[in-house]
Amino acid sequence: MPIQTDTQIAIIGGGVCGLWLLNQLSREGYQTLLFEKDALGSGQSLASQGMIHGGIKYTLGGFTTPASESIARMPEVWRQCISGGGPVDLSGVEILSENYHMFSDGALTSKVTAFFGSKSLRGRVNALDQKDYPEVFRNKDFRGNLYELEDLVLNTQSLLQQLSEPYSTAIYRDAPEVNTDNEGNITGITLSTGETLTAEIYIFAAGAGNATLLKNAKAANISMQRRPLHQVAAKGNLPSIYAHAVSIRSASKPRLTITTHHCLDGDNVWYLGGNLAETGVGKSGEEQIEVARREVKDLLPWIDIDNLSWTSFHIDRAEPAQENHSRPDFPFVHHSDNALVCWPTKLTLTPMLAEQVGHAISITPNLSAPPKYNLPLATVGLSPWDGLF
Repeated sequence: MPIQTDTQIAIIGGGVCGLWLLNQLSREGYQTLLFEKDALGSGQSLASQGMIHGGIKYTLGGFTTPASESIARMPEVWRQCISGGGPVDLSGVEILSENYHMFSDGALTSKVTAFFGSKSLRGRVNALDQKDYPEVFRNKDFRGNLYELEDLVLNTQSLLQQLSEPYSTAIYRDAPEVNTDNEGNITGITLSTGETLTAEIYIFAAGAGNATLLKNAKAANISMQRRPLHQVAAKGNLPSIYAHAVSIRSASKPRLTITTHHCLDGDNVWYLGGNLAETGVGKSGEEQIEVARREVKDLLPWIDIDNLSWTSFHIDRAEPAQENHSRPDFPFVHHSDNALVCWPTKLTLTPMLAEQVGHAISITPNLSAPPKYNLPLATVGLSPWDGLF
């Protein structure tokens, strides 16, 4: 005789990963509830640059890698969802840019140039003629190479809004505690109302919060790592740029990654990541901003940045632990009894993670509505720059 439960699936964590799973599983007929302790997306999701990329930035050494291959099909999957034909309907999401660019501060190495023109990357990266340059790169002072990638950039706040709206009454703002028996099996979650909710499957998609939630569960033996970033944002009268800056001195990874976003007051914000964010972790805010200013002046000398407002902030990428603390190449889903522990590792890999979760679920869908609780509903948070400027 099956155990009586309150709902089929309980998701803890309201970033893009948790919300995507809520949408996909609910559309497949499962009774699903989601719990988020803060505003939706307030961790890694809203701090991301919104890039849906196909892994080209991992091929700068002149060869493909496991990461570049696993990500290659992701832009097309996301585009299908945006057109309304994928596993999740994203047809209302704001696209900030339909493509992404890569530019160098001079001629790239012949090895990388030949590789970018190879048959294996055809359609994923295209060298542009000067007549096809975006306006911001048509200045006479730009003397590097410019490539167009198939990647796109989304407004992450819009993405979270689109994912939350269809199932808003099933998304609660609460920080439930995980209950376990003496063997570490999850027996339920206790809500702030004092009620205990039981589910057939518990999905943990809380990023860095997974470790605390699972401290007494069997799944606690899953090791997590944090890879910190020190991001910079510049606000003012800025042109739109969506591009990786690649240095001829070190082409193994983007020297600087730029995306352009819109503040609530209408000003543009350049959000700066890439190698700048990785190497700036130990710097103070003032030091990191000064490095960012020098990088922008060096790479884009024709753009006036003298009257901009600048800010910086730290964000940790929470991921499954890797040997030598390296970057994971794939999404992570661990199935332990009635629990699934998830880290997409990258925004772009979320559909791949959801596919893995779908394969791990073997219960029969239940078309009845999930239960209601006397808890506040969770809403989408602000982008970091809207809270810092």
